[in-house]
Amino acid sequence: MRGKRFALATIVTGICVFAGALTAGCSGGQQGASPSSATSVPSSPSETKATNASPTATSDATHAPAGKIPKTYDPKNFGRTVTDINEWVPLVPGLQSVSEGTVYVGDRLLPHIRVTTVTDVTKEIDGVRAVLVLDQDFDGGQLSEQSIDFLAEDDGGNVWYMGSYTEAYEGGQFLNAEDAWLADVNGAVPGLWMPGAPEAGTPAFYQVQIPGGEQSSAQVVDVGRKTCVPFKCYTDVVVIEEAGSENKYWASGVGQILTEPLSGAAQEVEELVNLRQLNSKALAELSKEALKLDRGAALRVATVFGGSEPAERL
Repeated sequence: MRGKRFALATIVTGICVFAGALTAGCSGGQQGASPSSATSVPSSPSETKATNASPTATSDATHAPAGKIPKTYDPKNFGRTVTDINEWVPLVPGLQSVSEGTVYVGDRLLPHIRVTTVTDVTKEIDGVRAVLVLDQDFDGGQLSEQSIDFLAEDDGGNVWYMGSYTEAYEGGQFLNAEDAWLADVNGAVPGLWMPGAPEAGTPAFYQVQIPGGEQSSAQVVDVGRKTCVPFKCYTDVVVIEEAGSENKYWASGVGQILTEPLSGAAQEVEELVNLRQLNSKALAELSKEALKLDRGAALRVATVFGGSEPAERL
């Protein structure tokens, strides 16, 4: 989302973390296709090499039984702890996916790497506990964006988009803060990120609703599809069309595996090339970065984040 992209970014036989400098660390993951621009993203000598075993991610989250909760946001439908019910959007701390593709920057087509990590950091928004998902984007081997997306799941497995904050960079230096919003602040309301029980052909839903700003809708266009990406072939894939401009493919137990433009040459193409479960050290580093972004949001966009509860690790 973020008006432009969902967000991700960084890999080479191990995962690289941006936190002032690039460091690394991971374990128990799977090795997929190596990004063509990998040499521009340095690896840490201490990183653990990926294996061919499936990730064994576990969660301390409370798995509430999915009831007949409508796709309508209501704080009463959320438990007091973080849940992990929706199989297409697993909110397992340390689960990290890496996608590779291309993106236009001006009139140049650049290689693009995007990494998304589910952190163990949460933030209370509108009375609901949301998980911070850290995203890092690299275009042409250089960090271009970092963001945190705030996701919360109700007892019916519906995943809600509770806010977002993005920092843009140029030449490795902070450029500006953008796409800053929180539910119940300045009229913004939660958007539906993924239904708990997606069905093709059901009515479109809002993913983002910011008064005077972004209004983005989406619709489930297919379910149960088989889709192959460089990393692996998946079944039971859900396809969601966003804003009539692109399709995003979500695999059970994995998350987003493919972004496919419907029109326009300047849009991104992304395919999953790696999936892994981070070790505790790497997760701690990424969670620290997420906390740093949350603190930065309170300072740089005080009109949105200034009055919010600070994020905290579980």
